[in-house]
Amino acid sequence: MLYNFILILIFINYTYGYSIAVIGSTGNLGKYVISELCKNNMKIKILNRHNNSSNIINNYKRFKNIEIINGNINDLNSIVKLLTNTDTCISLQGSNRKSKLFDIIRYNNDLSHPIYVNYIGIRNIIEAAKITNTKHIIRITGNGENPWSLTSIIINLLGSMSKAWNYAGECELRESNITYTIIRPGIMHHDIDLDFSLILRDNGNNIPIKKISYYNIAKLCIYSITHPNVKNTTLTAMTTDVGLGKSSWLPLLRNVNKDNKNFPNKIITILNHYISVYFISFILLSIFIIILNNIINYIKYII
Repeated sequence: MLYNFILILIFINYTYGYSIAVIGSTGNLGKYVISELCKNNMKIKILNRHNNSSNIINNYKRFKNIEIINGNINDLNSIVKLLTNTDTCISLQGSNRKSKLFDIIRYNNDLSHPIYVNYIGIRNIIEAAKITNTKHIIRITGNGENPWSLTSIIINLLGSMSKAWNYAGECELRESNITYTIIRPGIMHHDIDLDFSLILRDNGNNIPIKKISYYNIAKLCIYSITHPNVKNTTLTAMTTDVGLGKSSWLPLLRNVNKDNKNFPNKIITILNHYISVYFISFILLSIFIIILNNIINYIKYII
């Protein structure tokens, strides 16, 4: 009932007034978010990368409530066009770029790099929001506060430092003077979560990493559009053992408070992300050289 009531409030506001902008609508989470919004025929504007004529985009064209804006997260003009006459922007984009050998030296202005998608892209959204008077930005990220955690090191090592630049984007939002909701989900999947397993922490507080469905994160995004408690919050959304959580976000959102802690310094945290990855890379390279040297000496010995 409460979920339907919130949807009615959103429907009234976004059918007869502003639109909701969605960036990252063709991703796994994006499809669930669009589906939830379309169920109530809400006005939606989505950003479509130049020359992307995927089946997903072609499917979206069938809906009269969806307006497609061609552009790119790194093109400020297209973001301004996207956010014009919108009240809320749901930012779901993320970089899928894999690390390359020479990334340590340079990445040749590769616009798929997380520095552009997760950081500069967020700065563009913030600037466009100020130009268009968009009031609220909802952003899906991941916990980047702990550069020396094994999870952060592995993701940074393989994923072009995506943890570092996700956190940098978060910091930009907190400093922007625009209302924000930052959501840090667990490992997202397509299955349905078990009943009474949802948990939520504010202030970006850590929860042991577990799986959570795209469906439930999409619902949390929808709640975040109008729920008063989520303004200027950093939420960690996860699942726990059955019976220890809730079956809906609503009772959890009642206890959410605005961010009030001092988050780690942006520059120092990014530096630590890079130092940790370089340190581990040096250790791994040293081990590889030692093993290779032993193999060469052994081959020389047997020859």
